[in-house]
Amino acid sequence: MHDPSTLLFDVRPLRLDIWHDEPDGHDSGTVCGHIPMPVGARLLWAVRHARHLHYRFWPYLKVRRWIKDRCAECGRGFLWKDSRSGYMGSGEVYHSQCMTVRSLRGQLDDLTALVRFQADPNTKWRAEYRLELLAKREAGYDG
Repeated sequence: MHDPSTLLFDVRPLRLDIWHDEPDGHDSGTVCGHIPMPVGARLLWAVRHARHLHYRFWPYLKVRRWIKDRCAECGRGFLWKDSRSGYMGSGEVYHSQCMTVRSLRGQLDDLTALVRFQADPNTKWRAEYRLELLAKREAGYDG
């Protein structure tokens, strides 16, 4: 499935994006047709499709994320310039330290399952790969 959204205008001085969404989540350009390239024709096209437009005002989004976002691991908010980490397809965000703890916990869970002989093939591969990396690092191999 393709994205139903298409960037219509990018107003850089205002830091504003104007997007066109196809009705009912159809692929871009299948219902409303493709967006014309000349600016005048694009403006007329945007007026005819005003109901399908949505706007992204970046300064507002930055403030809203600062106020509303909470770390999925520890539950605390983010400081103004804190970096956020997350997984694609998930709305969850993490502090960088919490993401590191989450990653290490996953590695420990894989190794524990391997030692207990409860690992599925995927978990077994991840644990063995991690052990190989540690062995190479101890041997002085940097690659």
